[in-house]
Amino acid sequence: MSLKSSFKSAATSWLFVAITAIIFMGAYVFMIVLSRTPGFNLLFTEQDFFRTALVTHVVLSIVIWFIAFIVFLMYTFTQEDKSGMVDQIMALGGLLGVLFIVATPFTGPASPETNNYVPTLNRPLYLMGLGLFFGSASLGFILRLPALVKSVVKVKSTPVIIMGALTLAGASVVIGVMLMVVAKFMLAGVAEMDQYPRLYYELLFWGGGHVLQFANTMGMVAGWSYITYRLTGKPPVNDKVAYIVLSVVAVFVFISPFQFFFLSIDSVEFRRFFTLLKNWGVSLGPIAAGIGILMLRARIKEDNSFIRRGLFLSMTLFAMGGLIALTISGSDTRVPAHYHGTIGGVTLCYMTMGLIAMVDNGWLDHRSKWLKAQVTLYGAGQATLVTGLFAGGLLGGLARKIYGQAQTLDSVEKIFSMAVMGAGGLLAITSGAIFAILMLKGLIKGWKTTEA
Repeated sequence: MSLKSSFKSAATSWLFVAITAIIFMGAYVFMIVLSRTPGFNLLFTEQDFFRTALVTHVVLSIVIWFIAFIVFLMYTFTQEDKSGMVDQIMALGGLLGVLFIVATPFTGPASPETNNYVPTLNRPLYLMGLGLFFGSASLGFILRLPALVKSVVKVKSTPVIIMGALTLAGASVVIGVMLMVVAKFMLAGVAEMDQYPRLYYELLFWGGGHVLQFANTMGMVAGWSYITYRLTGKPPVNDKVAYIVLSVVAVFVFISPFQFFFLSIDSVEFRRFFTLLKNWGVSLGPIAAGIGILMLRARIKEDNSFIRRGLFLSMTLFAMGGLIALTISGSDTRVPAHYHGTIGGVTLCYMTMGLIAMVDNGWLDHRSKWLKAQVTLYGAGQATLVTGLFAGGLLGGLARKIYGQAQTLDSVEKIFSMAVMGAGGLLAITSGAIFAILMLKGLIKGWKTTEA
């Protein structure tokens, strides 16, 4: 079971969208890491600049990159059902959406709003880019849904946990986007909401943003399960257990829209419901898959490959994020430590899958030492970054979403923890640059091979 696909397929087009997001994400995160690093932070005085960089980085890293890669996997795992011109148009729409988002900070004051889940630049071009990307990705999933359902229900050659988790990830994207649209109409009826843009976007993306977290983790479960199946010949859980786990997670996802009928969108109860929904449901899939993988660990070939290392480093990062969540009280840097751990786990899983796709297509040499170096460097860098953020919040009480001189690094604990964070961030950024170069190198080789 390989990740091979035609260079001219919709799968490769969506992979290019994902890589584009990663490239621009790296540029913005470099500025953010420097703004927190002792010494360099003194160079940055304008908070709006950092909020703009933060918003753009976050939306590219935990929204665009994740969703685009999920759609790529959907098309890759259903290669037997050919994609057509409409599928390519959806990929083009996704790419244009990314470019609109990236271009927004260069078109004038960006008006950044650091709301949760889908932070926003309150500019028409940015909102147009978001809408274009969300719409294209959702339609891409809908177009691929018949092939996905067939692979789960009719075709027995692929373990249920892989295709089922991927299908549920895609469904979560569509439902999340749908909830954002519904929220927009509901907020139109809330008096004076347009005077409070931060609150407006917080409520607009609150419900849908929580549901997108299910898409992220279930996409990761599909990736973990595929890698395990590739290395051992067995999925982390059998089909019966997979149906149970997927059904339980699906309940959490599919009950979410009904709360819009029973709760006011600006109520405390509305916010609490989606918080509990995520807290109780989002980790069920990763926990089940993670336990299964650990039970199969002895069967995983000791070939010391980048695939095996990427899998276990991804699991380690996700576990770090989950454990840190148990220590959070208040709004300090333990909060970003938590989500940098969990999203780092998802990112490294997708990076590993992307490199596998390049190798399977013959566009990268599986013997290249850069493959193993890349996943190792990212895992080590992200773990170091998370450790620094965790220490900064626990020992120094550093507030989240504060950058540059506003951090007031006035103690040894604060300075040391942010220095650790900065070192880890620079390692992770370096690995991200290596990943982007490897992927672009592979795509260029694929293009040359196709044109030859």
